[in-house]
Amino acid sequence: MDRRGSEPFPEQSFTLNDRNYSDDILNGLNLLRTRSEFTDAVLCVGLEEIPCHRNVLAVSSPYFKAMFTCDLKESREGRININEISARTMRQIVDYVYSGCLEITIDNAQEILAAASLFEYPAIVDACCEFSRVQLHPSNCLGIEHFAYMHSCKSLQEESRRFVLDNFSCVVEHEEFLELPLDRLISYISSDLIDVRSEELVYRSVMSWINHDLDGRREQFPDIFEYIRLPTIKLQYLEEVVAVDDLVRNFEACSTLVNEAKKYHESKVSGQTQQRRLSMRSLPRPSTVAKEVMVVIGGLNNNNVTSASVEMYEPHKDKWSFLPDIPQAVSCFGISALNNSIYVTGGCLGDGILVASVWRFNCVGLSWSAEEPMLQPRAKHTSGILGNNLYVIGGVVKSRGKSSCFEQIDCFNLDTGQWTSAGTCPFPRQLSRLVPYNETLIEIGGTQRDTNTKTIESYICTTNNLRYSGEQFVLGEPIQYAQIAIIDGKFYIIWEDNKKVISFSPEKRTVRRLPDMHFPHMYSSATVLNGKIYITGGINNQTAATSRIVEVYDPELDEWTVVKCMKSAKSYHGCVSICM
Repeated sequence: MDRRGSEPFPEQSFTLNDRNYSDDILNGLNLLRTRSEFTDAVLCVGLEEIPCHRNVLAVSSPYFKAMFTCDLKESREGRININEISARTMRQIVDYVYSGCLEITIDNAQEILAAASLFEYPAIVDACCEFSRVQLHPSNCLGIEHFAYMHSCKSLQEESRRFVLDNFSCVVEHEEFLELPLDRLISYISSDLIDVRSEELVYRSVMSWINHDLDGRREQFPDIFEYIRLPTIKLQYLEEVVAVDDLVRNFEACSTLVNEAKKYHESKVSGQTQQRRLSMRSLPRPSTVAKEVMVVIGGLNNNNVTSASVEMYEPHKDKWSFLPDIPQAVSCFGISALNNSIYVTGGCLGDGILVASVWRFNCVGLSWSAEEPMLQPRAKHTSGILGNNLYVIGGVVKSRGKSSCFEQIDCFNLDTGQWTSAGTCPFPRQLSRLVPYNETLIEIGGTQRDTNTKTIESYICTTNNLRYSGEQFVLGEPIQYAQIAIIDGKFYIIWEDNKKVISFSPEKRTVRRLPDMHFPHMYSSATVLNGKIYITGGINNQTAATSRIVEVYDPELDEWTVVKCMKSAKSYHGCVSICM
């Protein structure tokens, strides 16, 4: 029949692409297996028999392909004995072969990894390694590292070892550490990279390991003892603990090392030069040298629940880790730091009750202690330290169930541990920010009688009293949600809600607009760390979500960058920088 000129030409070909075809075939094969139809191999594991198809096993695994194609008895026989793994694990592997699905749990991860390594299923190996990475904990990391080594999982082995080194202080508290073989113990305590606060912890961990099996390990003690960096241990501890230990005294080599360490301390006092072989042992591990870190405390989490958690950020490692919780979960408090201590004043509990509590965190002992309470419960205040005095300004107090701004300035003497009244604030604010500058305290942000502020105020310290200077600098726009930092005499002022940032020179009275932050950070907290400004968490007013995000401003590069997020979202919290 002739085609009409107006009619289109019919399609010359059509490609059928059934996206479900592969899944349907696999499901069909699995159904045949479960019914033992067309199966031509039986995997015998203990008393259990698992019917399979040779071609399916061969196409899924180089191990089985070699078994069925090489001149082995398994290539000729229908029954194949498997002795290396349990029947349960073999069933899980076969289920994966026919379905592509496998559930990995804490209970089966190691056995499945061993089986997948044996039968050459790299996808299962990778999945088990990833699962094990997530499960790394001080109580199991040594076992995971050894297991990864036994099964040639190099990346998991390396990551596990890094975890051990980074968390060594906690790892030594668990049973796995006490069961370590000698060579692995030495590989850790000889490393520069173990994270310990002091060499005394290395000594204690070695003694715990030895005493766990004293009869079997006694003769190994001198070989281990030489890796303890005795010259970096405090002289008092060296003399009162190490030198008098019976095990140390029983070995002449150990006593010699202790005496050398004592002489090293004496030489530091007299300025004498030590021998090179001793100086290598006298080098402190990098982790024992105090470095500036950031500590983030308390606040509200992403469920609006008051938190007691404390996190530490180490910029040289780009690492967050937990510190001991503050004994009282609190938000809207004042926070300040001096020397080796962080002071948390007042705040609000989860039920809305205001407290007068004062907590001090000892950054050397990593412990919290209660100080004398403030003169009255207070929250939404701010605090700052000048000399040895901690001043608390503004905030709210409650009387007969009603909150009101508080004019009284209180002073906590860090030497005497006593609180006194130090003056009054003519224009008290809520949720403002305070920073020390020369002999003054600079206040910015917050609200005054529910009105947003736009002035920078200053307070002058005069013999335990704090006096309002009367001097103001008026900003171009209100700044309720504020952060302020001072670097090299220059003020850096941040609008938490609209991301705006300016620098202000108090000497020249000049203002310069800086790059905006990447995200809003309402009710956040900020500090200066290694010459950079860190702003942590807060509420993103665009999404109403509490944030884990941490941004850093580098004055030299004049740019904001986002670094590793906190472990938990926080707002109404506090953060400070301190050497630890």
